Amino acid sequence: MSSFWIRAKSNQRYKLLTRLSVPSRSVHALAISNDGQVLACGGTEGVKLWDINSRKELACSSHRHESRGTVSCAAWTLTRPTTTETLCYGTGLGYVVFLRRSVIDKRFQEICARRLGSGFEITCLSWDSTSSEANTRIAVGMRDKIVQVLLLNANSQLQSVFAVWLDNTVPKSVAFADNYDIYVFGLYDGKFIKLEGKDGTVVREFSCQSVIGHAAVNLKKGLFVVDNATDGFTIMLVPKQVAFGEEGRVVAGGSDNGLVYIFDRKAGELLETLRHANGGLVQTIATHNLNGRCTIASVSPAQGRGNTTIKLWTYDYAPRKASKTPSKDYWWLWHMLMILTQVLVLLSTSIFLAVNYKGGFIDRAVTWSVDHIHQYMTPPPMAKVADDFSRRAINEYLNMERRKEGHTKNDIDILSELVDKLMELAIEAGGDLDDQEHPEQ
Repeated sequence: MSSFWIRAKSNQRYKLLTRLSVPSRSVHALAISNDGQVLACGGTEGVKLWDINSRKELACSSHRHESRGTVSCAAWTLTRPTTTETLCYGTGLGYVVFLRRSVIDKRFQEICARRLGSGFEITCLSWDSTSSEANTRIAVGMRDKIVQVLLLNANSQLQSVFAVWLDNTVPKSVAFADNYDIYVFGLYDGKFIKLEGKDGTVVREFSCQSVIGHAAVNLKKGLFVVDNATDGFTIMLVPKQVAFGEEGRVVAGGSDNGLVYIFDRKAGELLETLRHANGGLVQTIATHNLNGRCTIASVSPAQGRGNTTIKLWTYDYAPRKASKTPSKDYWWLWHMLMILTQVLVLLSTSIFLAVNYKGGFIDRAVTWSVDHIHQYMTPPPMAKVADDFSRRAINEYLNMERRKEGHTKNDIDILSELVDKLMELAIEAGGDLDDQEHPEQ
């Protein structure tokens, strides 16, 4: 037993990141934000948000679960054009609700809520991550066999695109395809249906030949995985969530014995088990992949009136990818490069004048720069002094030349125009960088 335990520990890839205690009898939905910073959990006590790094609960303005029903599903979207993280969740009484973090007080505030149709339970929802439109497309499945597509516009208003009724099919999972088409997985009849993205026309129907407990789709690899509720993971008639992990390399699923199972997607072999609890149903899970790290969240119903425990595991399956968002150091370096460019223009101009033309203007320009150098210890003033100095030196010389022989366009005039143009380009580049560093909120 000792040697077996040592081998098991050595093969353990996923490490426990944290555990959260949630005052809720049951959690039916877990969702990790696209940036991997926030965990949303929804159930009988409404929706709650947690900062994954600090393990602290985040303030949220949505507390109407008594009138809207139990949270049944949730998904994070990136609303354009600012790619702001927005949480969308559905409830047992047919409400779809959107929460977004305020830039002022950092609280998650409700921006939109609507009750759909006749108020039946929203069983699933998904957003179209492939679209480049300003509006966010949301697909919603309901207990009364209706699939509806909605648009959340830039003004946080919800618009209906279409609604279609499916004969004998209760949607359990929905997902968008690359061309706006929609995949629907039926809960009881085992059907897999493809709908036209424009009007909901049924394009094709497939049969999984089993009762679907849950389904997950990996659009990048063109794959989907189904929890076979009759003889799937744990030979149990209770549907359990399944999800892809590690960019489609593995499949994670719940169980009725307190474990989370991780399978190799291609070989179907069991790679690892994560112990969520000593027993009981692990029905709700979620996965998230970002920069080579896979995060798995799991939860099981609370025993009696106790709190529900959520556990998160992480595994670095690939070298961490550099973030595409430029850091503060990146912008600081760009500012310094622009300043150096201006200084080089200044030095080249000064050296050219000192070598080819001698006069009192150089002494006066140098004296001026020494008297004012103590004012320019930060990057923006340094850029200004480079501009002022070069223009001052050129103008001083031109004034001397004009006094001597009148103004005619010569090499010095051409050089002056060249310097002015270079300085304008440098200043414009610096302004563009400032705009990128401080985008409009």
